This record gives sequence, structure tokens and C-alpha cells, in this order.
Amino acid sequence: MRGSRGSIVALRGEFLRFALLGFAKTVATALVFYLLAWILPPQLAYTLLYVAGLVVVALVTPRYVFRVQASHSRVALLLGWYVAIYLVGISVVSLLDRISDSRAVITVGTVFVTAPLGFVGARYFVGKSRIGGLPRGVK
Repeated sequence: MRGSRGSIVALRGEFLRFALLGFAKTVATALVFYLLAWILPPQLAYTLLYVAGLVVVALVTPRYVFRVQASHSRVALLLGWYVAIYLVGISVVSLLDRISDSRAVITVGTVFVTAPLGFVGARYFVGKSRIGGLPRGVK
């Protein structure tokens, strides 16, 4: 039972750190996205901010959120996951842009869909308490 409780505590800590980092990153990028979406097509604004966010993800998520020193291959897998999330996100942006003129709806809707995907992938690829394993040969 102790191992189970420890896993729950670790997951809670990881989730809390991810949420805090994500909240700060999301507030900053959402504000800039909202402003940029007035002068650039929303898809372009989203893309520019997403690329900037990848740098933050690569540098901060393994060490701060999961308290691990991730190998380059794990960080590369994480960034690949975030590229997949980008594709989901840009699809959401495009869909919401077609059905709503509200930049707030586009912003909140996109974050609502993509944020949970970020945590799940980050935990799987760089978290120290991953569920399952990575493909053979990936350290």
C-alpha cells in the first residue's frame, strides 16, 4: 500500500507543478495570442507562439515538473508529442475560427483541448514514474 500512496503523492506533485508552469505559460501565451490574433491570422499567431513554447517545454518540463534529467532522446520524443498536439491545436483553432468570431472562445477552446494532452505526454515521455515503457533502445 505504501508504494501506491507514494505514487499518488508523486502524481499529485507532478500534476501541481505541471499545472503551475502550464498556467503561467498559458496565461502569457494566451494574452499574446489574443493580441496577435488581432493583427495576424489566428493560425499564424498560434504557430509562432507554439514554437516559442516548445523551447520552454524542452528546457523546463523535465527538470521542474518531473524533477528528472531527461536524455536528449526523451526530450526529442516529448517535442515530437508536442508537434502532434500542435496539429490537434491548429485544427481546433481552425474549427473554432470558422464557427466563432470571438478570440476568447478560440483561445479557451484550444487550451481546453490541448493542455491535458501536454500533461499526459510529458508524464509518459520524461516523467520518472511513467506508466508503461518507451520503445526499445530509447533512454
